[in-house]
Amino acid sequence: MENRIVGKHALTKKMVSNILKTSQEAKAAKRLDPNVIDATVGMLNLETGNVCKYKTVADTLAQLTDAETYHYAPANGTAEFRNGIVDWVFGPHKEAILKTFHVNVIPTTGGSGAISNAMYNFNDFGQKILIPNNYWTPYENIAYEANLGVETFLMYDEQYNFNRKDFREKALALSEEQQRLFLVLNDPCNNPTGLCLTKADWVEVINVLNEIARKNYPVTILHDLAYLDYDMSGWENSRDIFETYLQMDERILAVIAFSGSKTFSLYGFRVGAQVGLSKSQEVIDDFIRVGDYSVRARFSSVNRPAMSAIGKIFTNEDKKQAFKAELMQARAILKKRVEFFKACAEKENLITMPYGGGFFIGIPTGNLNIYEDLVKDGVFVITMKGMIRIAISSVPLSEIERLVKIIKKHV
Repeated sequence: MENRIVGKHALTKKMVSNILKTSQEAKAAKRLDPNVIDATVGMLNLETGNVCKYKTVADTLAQLTDAETYHYAPANGTAEFRNGIVDWVFGPHKEAILKTFHVNVIPTTGGSGAISNAMYNFNDFGQKILIPNNYWTPYENIAYEANLGVETFLMYDEQYNFNRKDFREKALALSEEQQRLFLVLNDPCNNPTGLCLTKADWVEVINVLNEIARKNYPVTILHDLAYLDYDMSGWENSRDIFETYLQMDERILAVIAFSGSKTFSLYGFRVGAQVGLSKSQEVIDDFIRVGDYSVRARFSSVNRPAMSAIGKIFTNEDKKQAFKAELMQARAILKKRVEFFKACAEKENLITMPYGGGFFIGIPTGNLNIYEDLVKDGVFVITMKGMIRIAISSVPLSEIERLVKIIKKHV
């Protein structure tokens, strides 16, 4: 083979599925034809098509000082940001979590930065991570970039419930094969399906992880909760899953990927955090050591204006309550669209996957050419194996009925 400018490890790199690229194509098509329906990227838009901005966030950004805007952000974050993340993520369960676990927060470039750091640092090269078979496709790219493979388990059983049986079998088998387990769960409000695991599902997940950890195998769960604040069960109920964390074996590391992009509609600011939890001080010391190193080695520090604004909102009770009220309004926008979509789907006998919240609705399909067929009819979606993903977050009510009819035609 001839010598190439790229390293041998990069010879096979090729972006096959790129959600952001598809979204740009959809936007370009819509500029040429306003009747095009763009149901691609996960951003919450108003009925006007403009992005849903939160007034509390915009006002806070506008009031930042030069130092809070232009100076480098501390690599390990401000105290307001770190403490605020813990308070926000765990909500009514914060005291129990802090009493039970050692906890640390590392700021990252969006939730994606948290995912990337965790995959790279808590696996051996050449091993596989475990994810459900309905997953956000960049997980695969991030894993490959970290010299990892991907193993999947069936997300659903025949009744479209979380498939506890297949999860257990695949988790136990993979952990025996490589004497380590790294599990990725995107919950609540799974991207791409909208599924929310029940508390009973989480009890089973923790039981399986405990069983593996007690064999003295390293176990990490990467809990991606990017859409936590768009769970239709509400702010407090969405955090009840953390009650199940309390039963974790002390050898397990939980890494929570928090997305400021989604919670605050700060998509372009790229700000998030990885929150590490373990009952073992040694485990959390390792989390801090490698996390701090990777932040400095990869991106140095995160976006300062976003970190400053988020920290101020988290630590000012008036701002925090005002922002919570705006989040309720945003969930109401999503709920109205989802209910109308489901009503139209029922009328057309179109099957949808269970939806508990978030920006997406999943629709199963056996049409291998579904993307091309839909584009011919002026509809852009994200296609995945055996399904299409509808970004209901960006589709106005006025387009939903037509969208459902076109999907039904080709699905």
